[in-house]
Amino acid sequence: MQPRPPASAYAAAIGMPFAFGMSFVATKYALRGFEPLLVALLRFALAGAILWVLLRLRREREPVTRRDLGRLALMGFVSLTVYFSFENTGIARTSASQAAILIATIPIFVAVLNVFTLREPMAVREWAGVVLSFAGIVALVSFGGQRSGGSIGGDLLVLAASLSAAVYSIMARSLLLERSALSVTAYQNLFGAAFMLPLALVEAALVGVRRPTVDAVGGVLFLTVMCSVIAYLLLNYAFRFIEASRLSVFINLTPIVGVGFAFLVLGERFTGAQAAAAVVVVLGVWLTNTGSREAARSPSAG
Repeated sequence: MQPRPPASAYAAAIGMPFAFGMSFVATKYALRGFEPLLVALLRFALAGAILWVLLRLRREREPVTRRDLGRLALMGFVSLTVYFSFENTGIARTSASQAAILIATIPIFVAVLNVFTLREPMAVREWAGVVLSFAGIVALVSFGGQRSGGSIGGDLLVLAASLSAAVYSIMARSLLLERSALSVTAYQNLFGAAFMLPLALVEAALVGVRRPTVDAVGGVLFLTVMCSVIAYLLLNYAFRFIEASRLSVFINLTPIVGVGFAFLVLGERFTGAQAAAAVVVVLGVWLTNTGSREAARSPSAG
């Protein structure tokens, strides 16, 4: 029998979506003075430098093999370079609240990927949740086009980010059982920055570089410290003790925080149709992640 996760793991799982939820508003601020891929590059480079210093200050050294470096590079590429290429360019084309709701589909993608990668069958209730959630997504994306500053293209880019996050959650845990959260997060950011650099250079060549505003710099700093450092440390720490499918349930708090802060800070509001579609999405996610399969799944399943 697997040991029960410590209370600190659940505390990390609860704190993580609050930091991630606020990131949507912070990204909107950062995009006022930086292009989407440059925002990601600055965030990863700064966070990687901070985390690397913290890692070197530790008394215990963690040896890194070539195989470890390859796995860490892949995780950095999927979880940061790919994810934030989609998310930042998506948020630039849609509202922060819309993006926050669409990111809630990560558990849906995790559940479906588990069927194909781990050959784990889903119950009728769970499949019903998948269908319901995707029906809500279609409605939300359709209604989102009516909002000021929103677009179907931006929504689809955010959905692509959700899919890449699900892939990351499937592949991450085996490595996090072997290495500390600090080590994995530091290497993730460094590799994420390395892979993002050529993409940001291409972006700069195509669209240029704007003069950053104070708001934009503040947004990048918030994303660096609160999200890339604190939130990812919390996420990777929780991954060591809680299986991906259960941990994904905590991510459901992210859209609530995101929508709340988008309303308070940016003044964004949902239409009645969007709110109804968002409820359908979250209900589908809840159905998918509260089936009997969850109780029996071992921590190694993700």
